[in-house]
Amino acid sequence: MTDINLKEITLIVGMVTACYWNSLFCGFVFDDVSAILDNKDLHPSTPLKTLFQNDFWGTPMSEYTLPLLCTTAGQFLRGKGSIPFSMLQTLIKLIVLMFSTLLLVVIRVQVIQSQLPVFTRFDNPAAVSPTPTRQLTFNYLLPVNVWLLLNPSELCCDWTMGTIPLIESFLDIRNLATFTFFCFLGALGIFSLRYPGDSSKTVLMVNKNNAKLWNNVGHALENEKNFERALKYFLQATHVQPDDIGAHMNVGRTYKNLNRTKEAEESYMMAKSLMPQIIPGKKYAARIAPNHLNVYINLANLIRANESRLEEADQLYRQAISMRPDFKQAYISRGELLLKMNKPLKAKEAYLKALELDRNNADLWYNLAIVHIELKEPNEALKNFNHALELNPKHKLALFNSAILMQESGEVKLRPEARKRLLSYINEEPQDANGYFNLGMLAMDDKKDTEAEIWMKKAIKLQADFRSALFNLALLYSQTAKELKALPILEELLRYYPDHIKGLILKGDILMNQKKDILGAKKCFEKILEMDPSNVQGKHNLCVVYFEEKDLLKAERCLVETLALAPHEEYIHRHLSIVRDKISSATFIEQPIFPGGKTSGVEGNKIPAENVKEIRSQSRPTQIISDNKSQSKSNKQLGENTDKETPHKTTKDIKEIEKKRVAALKRLEEIERILNGE
Repeated sequence: MTDINLKEITLIVGMVTACYWNSLFCGFVFDDVSAILDNKDLHPSTPLKTLFQNDFWGTPMSEYTLPLLCTTAGQFLRGKGSIPFSMLQTLIKLIVLMFSTLLLVVIRVQVIQSQLPVFTRFDNPAAVSPTPTRQLTFNYLLPVNVWLLLNPSELCCDWTMGTIPLIESFLDIRNLATFTFFCFLGALGIFSLRYPGDSSKTVLMVNKNNAKLWNNVGHALENEKNFERALKYFLQATHVQPDDIGAHMNVGRTYKNLNRTKEAEESYMMAKSLMPQIIPGKKYAARIAPNHLNVYINLANLIRANESRLEEADQLYRQAISMRPDFKQAYISRGELLLKMNKPLKAKEAYLKALELDRNNADLWYNLAIVHIELKEPNEALKNFNHALELNPKHKLALFNSAILMQESGEVKLRPEARKRLLSYINEEPQDANGYFNLGMLAMDDKKDTEAEIWMKKAIKLQADFRSALFNLALLYSQTAKELKALPILEELLRYYPDHIKGLILKGDILMNQKKDILGAKKCFEKILEMDPSNVQGKHNLCVVYFEEKDLLKAERCLVETLALAPHEEYIHRHLSIVRDKISSATFIEQPIFPGGKTSGVEGNKIPAENVKEIRSQSRPTQIISDNKSQSKSNKQLGENTDKETPHKTTKDIKEIEKKRVAALKRLEEIERILNGE
């Protein structure tokens, strides 16, 4: 007996354990994504009985197999009769076999609803070929497999059905191998008994006719972001196997990554043409690999970038759903598209259908919340955000957007929870300036000026050109009697955004009242009117400058023009009357006519703050978590307007409302990179 070497055993076990342990941290690739990650049979909520109704992919089966259990029956029926045991055993097997076969046929007919399954040519090219191609090819597979068994010089790690080209003629030289095999088959048994032996050749080589091999190498290069080289391997796979749907999809995806959209669309269209064609009004059972259905999603995601082709993209999503009604990603992508098409109610239906398939998907609840925001149903949106966070407490976008929604509601009782969620968000995304900025806005709402200053500075440190953070920090300084600290912040803001009107107004106000720089303030207000001649605030403040320059006639004309722009503003009427009284008195005393000694802070004058609050959204996706950012803004005002009438909605207000609507539409554009599942 061979001695057991403990060192060798320890070494082997250690190496095996190390290899296995390393594999635990690998991701899912290729077929694993659809077979494992997207397989609904593996979800905890799936009933156990469903495992016996679906196939390997988690889709309804077209065939069933039943085990033949006859041992117990044989023991029971054999008894002590006079029938020989061997004959009885054979009889029982025949009866059970006939019964099982009949039962199998009945079950199969019920499962496929009396219809044959639809196969693509890629599934089995020989099976869908005409006579004699089908018979010649199938018979040729016998000598091929025997040869690989005896001499595995071209054994592949993975085979596709088209690796061996079809035999379409009796004149094909490979028929000689089939004939030789059948002639040799009878003699092989005798020779194998008389001359036993084995092949010692175990060289493993590659079959270059294997499309899967080219695809796998392409995937490896694609993961390294080497798209140019990956494209060459994917194209080679399409040459080796022209009806390989997955290879054409790989080519399309790579072209898209290279920003060659025209070629990408052509490749996706080629892959789509290889799919079973839908016959309107006719039901069928299609045996389609789930990942192949992504060709509809990828093609739709590609063409939806063209606003004129949105309906075409929607048709592709619906076609994918018709081929597989439980295709969750199709509902998610279609929901995004419908929202982009300004059809929020239909988008809501799509997401609700997806939730029927997967109620434990936090991203779906998040997307539904975005739809409710578009439908102007903030309470429902907040409920769905909360549901997403119950499923995934670290869902970054749900944390961020729900906090913004609470902040915009104006309810003081919601602010602590909003702050808590924003703190969780910056813990997950410490490099996102938006989180710190909105914490600063919450602190400003709570009159916590020191805390607000800290958060705003952190946001600006991460993003030096953060427009809203720069303006609101300057605004915070001006509200807390730190106007001189606001000036360098405003200079930085106007360096990045020289046409920032509200920044110019605030700067002019500080220059006029704190620095006594009349000329500098005048330049600010004149620049505002160059960009927007109908700006009432800029026009009125320029009139104040004229008065400070002691040009009463020019100040009067200026106020008349301002009054024409805003005839209902009482403070303009009052200031115009004061100027006219000064002119008529013919005596001018050098003192300000506007109370409080603050020129642009006159009664009724206010500086509306920047529309600042931003809401971000992911793809991905849905992904969907499709990576784009979008904004939803709210107003914050300086000072009190005690003498001003309740304003009607101005054109500017209407524009702000329209901005909010457009911002909501942008929130879900994150599928392609999420989702898509690409």
